[in-house]
Amino acid sequence: MTRQETGDFCYDFARDDDGAVAFRCSDDAEKWPWLKLHPANNIAVQATNYYALTGVSHFAGRMDGSKWSALTKFEWRTHQTGADAQHPATGRATHEDDGLGYACSFSDKEGRPVYDVSGAGVVFKTRDFEGWRAKAKEKVRALAVPDDFSFARPEAVGVQTQGEVFVAPLSEDEAGLHAHALLLAETAFLPVHPYHGGSGDHVNSSQLCDAVQQTAHLIGGRGFTSGGSAIFSRYVELDRPFRVRLVSNADDRRRMAFAVEQADAKCAEIEFRYDD
Repeated sequence: MTRQETGDFCYDFARDDDGAVAFRCSDDAEKWPWLKLHPANNIAVQATNYYALTGVSHFAGRMDGSKWSALTKFEWRTHQTGADAQHPATGRATHEDDGLGYACSFSDKEGRPVYDVSGAGVVFKTRDFEGWRAKAKEKVRALAVPDDFSFARPEAVGVQTQGEVFVAPLSEDEAGLHAHALLLAETAFLPVHPYHGGSGDHVNSSQLCDAVQQTAHLIGGRGFTSGGSAIFSRYVELDRPFRVRLVSNADDRRRMAFAVEQADAKCAEIEFRYDD
């Protein structure tokens, strides 16, 4: 996603005696359009996590603009999934000593919990990151571009407009159920897409979870997730297809695990959990 300056989505930072950082969250849905979505929508969960923690890291002096970094693990718990759910108004974040691990809790304006999130990342200190990215991207972009990619209908994947659809109808092979996905650089980001921001360098974590959320709808998911986890191991490239494959569907669809694959490589593992 695009970088932000401290004070954008979160503001009024204050450091506790124990080192945790408290802050307030914006409610400006025109500036942050994903606030128009239900708080349990995974787009909202992921965007809140990203923009809040980026702001906190700027405030805490943990952002080093000279080095590349990437999110590698993320877990979340969503406490409000009903019609009366509210987006966060406040948050409180802690970091591990190395600055790459974090945990954050969010509450609404009435003090009710909204999210608990935690994650970890990596900083590329020694690798020629830009050179490595160029080689990795070129390998995927050597794949053919499909001229007949057929997207699912919006109502089948739980979105409002055709432009929000990232996945094709379900397919099945010897490995099981899966949906092919395709995100185009020219349409997958604001202002063309109504909710997703980003650098445009790759398919970001919010977009990946959105593609998985849409696939879960196709399979018959139980609605909004009450939590989940993600492990990101490789970048997924824009403008080339990737696959969202169902790995397991346990406890009467209370836990759905997916693998995200592109160019015959596993790029992410994402699990959704649902309450009754």
